[in-house]
Amino acid sequence: MPTKKASELSHSRSYVFYGQSGTGKTTLAGTFPGPILLCDVRDRGTDSVVGVEDLDVTEIESWEDLERVYWFLKKHPKKYRTVIIDTMSQLQSIVVEDVLAEKGKDAEEAGGWGTMTQREWGDVAARIKPMIINLRDLPMDVVFIAQHRVFNLPSEEDEANNAAVLAPEVGPALMPSVGKFLNAAVSIIGNTFIRERTEKVKRMVKNPRNPKLKPKEVIDEIKHIEYCLRVGPNPTYVTKVRKGREIMLPDVITDPTYEKIMAILRGK
Repeated sequence: MPTKKASELSHSRSYVFYGQSGTGKTTLAGTFPGPILLCDVRDRGTDSVVGVEDLDVTEIESWEDLERVYWFLKKHPKKYRTVIIDTMSQLQSIVVEDVLAEKGKDAEEAGGWGTMTQREWGDVAARIKPMIINLRDLPMDVVFIAQHRVFNLPSEEDEANNAAVLAPEVGPALMPSVGKFLNAAVSIIGNTFIRERTEKVKRMVKNPRNPKLKPKEVIDEIKHIEYCLRVGPNPTYVTKVRKGREIMLPDVITDPTYEKIMAILRGK
């Protein structure tokens, strides 16, 4: 039986980036190696990558559109180095609409509370899960983008009765079985967010009425907006990095890029 050392294996990686709108998910994905194919799944969020060279966009309006993209990439594996699915949350909505339409239900209320049976949700998962694996196994980097969702929030009834509930968890905005499947399938999971940092800067100010007096020290506070990516272990946010034990992960990467992520994986 032929074998190889783990260190000798070279393969592409798969990623999940999730977070609120406007926190830099697509911008981060746009820093990946080109040529890039961005599959815009009803997101219309391509403004952030307008200036990215060697990036093509294809609009995904139906499940059939995504299937055509997959088989094209399967047939032409060297056409692109990175493929981006933006967003998985919208892709799930497309599948939900399809499943309800097949059952003769109103697709306008797709996914609403009580509009779908457990079996119908199972049909949604059964369609999405194989596609996740198919895309992940393509010989290129694959980036799955999703909105964020808070799970395990206590209800008003739970709080009123002081009921024991699980701690809140933040992860990709997908049905639980699909979200867990996606998280298990990929190499890296990161949560994008924006934080404000205050920098204190000292300066000396002269007295305009009496310049001979000793200048007075003044401290100015300068606000900085930082785009960040959570990657280190976190009790609330779902994160994951497949790496060697010797590599130490930072809790957060500021102004994240593909190169910064690779540098961490190389132990730099």
